[in-house]
Amino acid sequence: MDQSADPAPHLLQGLRRLAHDICASSRVHGSGLTEVVCGTTSLLSFGDSAVSYCGQSIDDLTEQASFERVLWLLLHQTLPTEEELADSCSILADSAVIDQSVLEIVSHLPVSARPLDVFPFCISLLSFFDPTPQDNSPDATRSRILRLLAQLPIILAAGCGATFEESIPRPKGMSADETELSWAGRLLHRLRRSTERPSAAEDSAMNTLMICQCLTEMRPACFTARFAASATTDILAALQSAATVFGSQLRNDPYLWTSELLQNFRDPSQAEAWWRRREGQPMPFGFSNSNDDLRADILAETVLTLLGSADRIRLAGCAARLEKVLAANLFFPTADWVSTKVMTLLDIPPERQAIVIGMARLVGWSAQAIEQQASGHSLLPRLNYGEPEMS
Repeated sequence: MDQSADPAPHLLQGLRRLAHDICASSRVHGSGLTEVVCGTTSLLSFGDSAVSYCGQSIDDLTEQASFERVLWLLLHQTLPTEEELADSCSILADSAVIDQSVLEIVSHLPVSARPLDVFPFCISLLSFFDPTPQDNSPDATRSRILRLLAQLPIILAAGCGATFEESIPRPKGMSADETELSWAGRLLHRLRRSTERPSAAEDSAMNTLMICQCLTEMRPACFTARFAASATTDILAALQSAATVFGSQLRNDPYLWTSELLQNFRDPSQAEAWWRRREGQPMPFGFSNSNDDLRADILAETVLTLLGSADRIRLAGCAARLEKVLAANLFFPTADWVSTKVMTLLDIPPERQAIVIGMARLVGWSAQAIEQQASGHSLLPRLNYGEPEMS
């Protein structure tokens, strides 16, 4: 056979590489998954300066200020009847009991443990006490989420006790005062500095805060919840994964920074002087060149319901002065900034405020995980593998 008719080895190698590159270019969208649309959601929509959850206006949802109602809406994608809402509230109340052995485990956590790191740990720990671990039906999944929401405030308060007076009793179940509070009010009662039961205005403000914070556009924790849900039937695995990413991203906790900043100002003039000294540096957190999210406006109205003391008026005045100065440069407060104001006025310690946001987002992650599982779509992308160099 005439060997000269065989193609040269270097030509074969070049053709193989060309074919590989052509195939790879048809699969890869730019760099990584940036700009790739991974699905469509009916949970959250943005209109002309309006925000809707499952087609329900955020304005209407916060007018009733019932986070339990929004919880049902997100998990079922329809508003509850009075009977369904009552049943859901009963489950949240009846499930608010923690086994003593769980609290003993939490008591051995290091004093230096961040509340944000305790958050995913508590989700994992409670999963071991799931009464129906093998049942992953939609109804069982929703019940599992309700039990988790009922128990987390208790275990988180116990796990983050180093920041509180040790003399404050933290019962392993609901106290008599808590039975008259909403779920959001009970969360506030557990996490704030005082043992005094939240007032009706504070309970309502906490509900509004949780409603405004529970759903966001696609962020790493949201995607993590969806990806884990597409790869497993275990909703708690999806929530733990999302909580871990959420906490890891807040290694430099912006809610803590903002709350401490506002509390350290003596008066509005000092707040303005602090900003002027920054000499044009951007605000590290809480402001955007867009003011089209109605949730920030709703939370700003909520602030006005909490000005019941001189200290609260001073803090709100300092924040308002910063907002006015920044507005002159066309920067406007975000829902995160105003949420921090609300939480600080509610006397939630700065180091625990991110936990409140995480608890609200937990409901949104749950809804996104359920929606992703129902779609049946995989979120596992392909990966191009390098070829060994050919001599």
